[in-house]
Amino acid sequence: MKLPKRNEGGFTLIEILVVLAIIAVIVTFTVPNLEPVLKGSKLKQAADNLERALANAQQVAITHNHPVEFRFFRYDEPDSPGIEEHFRSYQAVQVITSPEDHNQVIEEKVVTDVVSFQLPFVLAEGEFSTLVNSDALEQGSADIPRADNADYVAFEFRPNGATNLATVDMAHWTLTIVRESDSKPVMGEFITLTVDAYNGRIRQFYP
Repeated sequence: MKLPKRNEGGFTLIEILVVLAIIAVIVTFTVPNLEPVLKGSKLKQAADNLERALANAQQVAITHNHPVEFRFFRYDEPDSPGIEEHFRSYQAVQVITSPEDHNQVIEEKVVTDVVSFQLPFVLAEGEFSTLVNSDALEQGSADIPRADNADYVAFEFRPNGATNLATVDMAHWTLTIVRESDSKPVMGEFITLTVDAYNGRIRQFYP
């Protein structure tokens, strides 16, 4: 008597269920471990974007032989009213003033559109971001996409690549990107950029 041939090309229901169970176990142990990696990737991207914007502003100042002002905007989160104000956005502009009166602004040429840090990241303040906490900085306010009449502080890149911070007794200035929920940098979850006042060089430091 001939036995029926077994179908060698298919899978039984039990085999499929076993494979699905193995995949479920792998996902269970892998996904939680990916969370810090994803957070670190977003933090690095925020730091890279800020570094590129600073470098671009410096290059424009050199190329056009005219100072470029780099602004940091401080405001609360418009989608969550009542949240504490932080430095959440930045922009580079070329400020054209009157030859007779340098306090009279004739035109502002946008070098970098207003860029907001991706949530939940902001600039730390106080000793962690000395660049936005100095009395030597220019101060003002402007309407930006995320906030009306947002306060800002600013410094300049000069045509020789240096900054106007060279007149202040501090060689390196810092900008530290942190999670908004952290009152101060937490190990592994912050990146600090330094700006050399004399040559405008920008560097990243992170744990």
